[in-house]
Amino acid sequence: MPSTEVSERPTVHQLKIELRGLRPPVWRRVRVPSRLSLGGLHEVIQVLFGWDGMHLHAFEDGRHAAWGPHRDPLGGALDSGWDDEDGVALADVLPRAGGRLSYTYDLGDDWEHRITVEEVRPAGPDEAGYAVCTGGRRALPDCEDVGGVWALQELLERYEAGERPEPVTEEDGEPEYDSHADYVLARMFTTGFDPARLDVAELSGALERLPLVTVDGVSAAGEQDGRFPCPSCGEWHPLPDEDGAELGDLITEALDPDSRVAPAIRLPDDAELARQVRGAEHFMAAVRLGHWCGAGRELTPKGVLRPKLARQAVEEAELWRAAPDEWGDAAERRRRLAGIRSAADMEPVRDPWEWALLAGFVEVSGDGKKASSGDALPDEQDDAAVLAAWQETLAGTVADVFAELPEPVGMLRLMSGLDELLAQAPPVGFGLLLHCYGLPEGEWADASAFFDEALDDLPDDAAGELLSALYMVQWEEAAELLVRFGAAEYRPEDSPPGDEQDGDWLLIGLSAPAPGRFRLTPLGRAGLRRLLVEAGVMAPVVGRMERAEAAELLAALATYRSAEEVRAEVVGWLAARTPADAAVQLVDACGGTEGADALRRLMAPLVLEHLLPAQRPGESDSPEDTEPDQRRRVRAVLRKAAASGVPGCAHTAASWLRRIGDPAEGQDAYGREWMCLDGLYAYADGGPEAVRARLEQGPGAGRGCGEQVAELADDLWRAGHPHGEAVLTAVADSLVHEDKQLAKRLRKAAFKARSAT
Repeated sequence: MPSTEVSERPTVHQLKIELRGLRPPVWRRVRVPSRLSLGGLHEVIQVLFGWDGMHLHAFEDGRHAAWGPHRDPLGGALDSGWDDEDGVALADVLPRAGGRLSYTYDLGDDWEHRITVEEVRPAGPDEAGYAVCTGGRRALPDCEDVGGVWALQELLERYEAGERPEPVTEEDGEPEYDSHADYVLARMFTTGFDPARLDVAELSGALERLPLVTVDGVSAAGEQDGRFPCPSCGEWHPLPDEDGAELGDLITEALDPDSRVAPAIRLPDDAELARQVRGAEHFMAAVRLGHWCGAGRELTPKGVLRPKLARQAVEEAELWRAAPDEWGDAAERRRRLAGIRSAADMEPVRDPWEWALLAGFVEVSGDGKKASSGDALPDEQDDAAVLAAWQETLAGTVADVFAELPEPVGMLRLMSGLDELLAQAPPVGFGLLLHCYGLPEGEWADASAFFDEALDDLPDDAAGELLSALYMVQWEEAAELLVRFGAAEYRPEDSPPGDEQDGDWLLIGLSAPAPGRFRLTPLGRAGLRRLLVEAGVMAPVVGRMERAEAAELLAALATYRSAEEVRAEVVGWLAARTPADAAVQLVDACGGTEGADALRRLMAPLVLEHLLPAQRPGESDSPEDTEPDQRRRVRAVLRKAAASGVPGCAHTAASWLRRIGDPAEGQDAYGREWMCLDGLYAYADGGPEAVRARLEQGPGAGRGCGEQVAELADDLWRAGHPHGEAVLTAVADSLVHEDKQLAKRLRKAAFKARSAT
């Protein structure tokens, strides 16, 4: 059953640590021993970002488990309620690539850092005991106690604008400033602070002098509750944090809370996806503008390109290609641009400039006088770099749109009931994206119908109408943005004549838009899939399951759209392992007593059928001594599992042994009744309709589910299933109008199941 073997081989974690909320982003890349304690990681972060260590801090994962110090920075005892950070290793909390953790320093200013595991690998010579900074972006001033990330952002903007604070007095020749923030700003000028200069070697030197605190007995990776495996990359990803307005939060809120598996989709290979990115002219204009800036282009005091340079950029970086219908005529383009006196008013420049700054393709010097190519600028010929840059830019811009609804203006903010509605407003627009992700490839979503249903519960008053309008405004902005990224196709519908005159819409000062039809492109599906995976959702890709764990395979098969796809995926998965190894992995994956575990067990026969075909009616079993050696080994695996008594594993094995005409001794009903209840349990939370749909399934390799329930109704309570009473009650409720007699028998069985426990 599940392995408990602990790896003794030293490993290292490569981490990317980002200080959240700053634009341009500030981050560090560091390599540390996997056995580093979280307390030791705290010390590393303090060095990387220049903190003084005078405030409290805490780590938190996506399940709200928290770790921190048990003494305050001054040495006093601390009754915090969180677990001791010195007693847990980094590999215990983040065992695999893709894992994330939140680190907050100064629980007043709340400097939040996001820690992402980029790689876990065996330690090389002299790596296991050291921390090394291997990269990063943007320097930080000595900004302790300035008031948090928003105050720091304001300081950096004041610094770039050349705003020197004036001292209010001078004491003993030392200037005194009106606020600590002004003091920090003044020091930035006197020290010649350069936000674009990060000395990685200096950080590594400081880390060399840092004694690392490690924890012995790091647990093996991959056995962590609350983490979900990705079928294509083979890594495990944690549940997303639930604080803040990031994409992981949007996904978590928009998804069914019990659903952590997205529908399986087909995707082109990375080379084709990169080709599609290069066809997204609005995005590529920002990339070309970044390369055009090169070593430096002069800016006006307002931080935009000088007009002559802006006109030059339109031609040399071919920015006009983003709107060829409007700007494609060279002579007309030059004539129109010649009359515009500011780059901020030049349409072909405005959006690429904004995107290039947001994505880090362009960086502005500390004195605000020059713009140069940024560190995040991808090589246009590098498929992986272009695709990654597109994804990062998409994630940031989509998050900006969907994180918050548009702000009501003027007196509308005071509308009665609006605050309560806004506080409870779900991410409906992002939910439509997830809905489109699950549609068959090429199928359009009726966005109008989706919004009508999603917003049906809004109150029928002015506040409800305003919230509906805000959703629509947000959606139109998002849809247009996704189209410009090459991620979607959108066909808005014209509002019927007279709709804009509706009294409720006039009351709130907006016209009612009609969302129209919408669908994701293959590139858009690939982008959304990556966001799903980063948020802890398993998002399978058809044809990429050979290296997947058995649990991943079984969870993914439930989302496939055709029997042909399932069969091809199973055959490919089995081809990568011996039958006996496949059987061991498969049975191990069937353990557990929750709904997701039950759903995996429902898929197990689709794989077992290829290992040991079920016996057909009227068919006699072949003598075991004439059976191929590999099949005998699979049979032995199932017998051992059936005798183990491990919930789920034993029942799956016993059930299949019965199906092949070789029931485990004394285990015939053990597999049969238990698995009958288990198959229903996977659907019980879906309500009566879901249960009835399950009862109608079959017959497959055996009797249909409804037939089995009718036959075994009086004995199902004996199975000892941990959720037997709830399942029997749910099935009885679903049948009360269709088969009252059977419903009555099932209620009696539910009562016996409760009494038996």
